[in-house]
Amino acid sequence: MIDSATPLLPPAQASIQASTPASAQAVLEQLHPLLLPPPPAWTPQTPAWGVLTVLGLMALLWAAWRSGQRWRAARFRRLALAELERLRAELHSSQPAATRVAAARQLPALVRRLALAHAARQEVASLQGPAWCIWLDQTLERNPDHKPALSASAPPQAFTQGVGQHLGAWAYLPPAQLPWDTLPALFDLLEHWIRQHRVPGTAPVQKLK
Repeated sequence: MIDSATPLLPPAQASIQASTPASAQAVLEQLHPLLLPPPPAWTPQTPAWGVLTVLGLMALLWAAWRSGQRWRAARFRRLALAELERLRAELHSSQPAATRVAAARQLPALVRRLALAHAARQEVASLQGPAWCIWLDQTLERNPDHKPALSASAPPQAFTQGVGQHLGAWAYLPPAQLPWDTLPALFDLLEHWIRQHRVPGTAPVQKLK
């Protein structure tokens, strides 16, 4: 029978076993910790990537600037269309004759203001008469899908030979001499011009459908 008070191992072996965990801990403490890789850098590591990053930022800024320009130009078109519709409503209403004449006389100024918004002032401010009509024809982009009736009836020179040649007359002719019978076709032509015109030598402006 083995006495429970008697140790199972000799003193020397018991001492070795007791000291083993301490020795192992000492060895583990001498080991280097695990070396983790550094986190990836967010900055370009080569000059080429740096140049591409700068070029990309410049392209984004340029695109944002161009979008702002197009939005601004399209805003002028929307305002001109709203004004044209207001004048059309006044001319088709039962307003007094003087009010209808006053509304019709605003058409040349409306076209001039929109032209000055999209073109250089020195280019269009001094144009009058036939020269002004020629310039309007040069900016008019004909789109048969937009208004088939207008495209079929209006000649290629809509402002020099068609109903557009009477545009300036609405600003100064006496009411009795105004070509009232051409007014509906003139409104259609001006609406088409406001939506689709393009100033020669300038960047494309967002058109309205």
